[in-house]
Amino acid sequence: MGLGDLLEVTGGLEKLIITAFEDKDYTDQKKSYVVMYNPTTYSLSISNYWLVEKHSNPDGKTEVFRGNKPDKVTFEFLFDATGASPAAEHKPGSGGSKTNKDLIGKGGTISALDLINKEEAGNRHVDEAIKEFFKLTTHTDGSTHLPSYLQLNWGNFEFRGVLDTATTNYKLFNSSGLPIRATVNATFAENVTKKEQQTDKGQTSPDITHVRLVEEGDTLPMLAKRIYGDPSFYLEIARINQLTNFRNLKKGKKIILPRLNKNANATN
Repeated sequence: MGLGDLLEVTGGLEKLIITAFEDKDYTDQKKSYVVMYNPTTYSLSISNYWLVEKHSNPDGKTEVFRGNKPDKVTFEFLFDATGASPAAEHKPGSGGSKTNKDLIGKGGTISALDLINKEEAGNRHVDEAIKEFFKLTTHTDGSTHLPSYLQLNWGNFEFRGVLDTATTNYKLFNSSGLPIRATVNATFAENVTKKEQQTDKGQTSPDITHVRLVEEGDTLPMLAKRIYGDPSFYLEIARINQLTNFRNLKKGKKIILPRLNKNANATN
């Protein structure tokens, strides 16, 4: 799905939400974080894992495939307290695989815009908003002793993983030395649960028809990405299964995943 399609789905209003989970099966939600501005671009990195097979001939080598490395997605998040380009309030979009209410963790939601605006005009800064971003994505949990597992939702885009790397670039400062404009370049590495790995083994060929029973947390874009490698095929799945409201799938429902039709979403 291209960026233009994504913005059309969300109407340019619904903001990217990062939801923290305590467990790697993504069942126990904690807090959620709403970014200040939607990213203008993002990059998806896909790579394979190869090992060099040794030969008796020192000049010869063979690359042996060992598997797929986790996908990585990179966003640049802008934080700005100058007021030069006011950020819009977070509003529900028309497209996401889940409603905004579903994405808010039991600990509530943190809004970067609210954190910045709570300071008096003229004294606003982005320092606290950035600290809360890293608190959600990097701080270790007292019970698990691990950082949170994260789910990123933006319209129909959904990505589950952990924060891999992040770099903050501070650009402007107020008279107190606090930053008033900064960007955070964050890369997230995909996390696939053991159940998903077992499901994927030998059962994800797009050339045959599959039948799945919906499990807790499943979404059509997620199933489409798992089977077809492209979440935008969720519309074809919805059409085949005659689903009119597919944002919240019922656990235990039987879903038919048809043979891959590469032209299925060409007209959408």
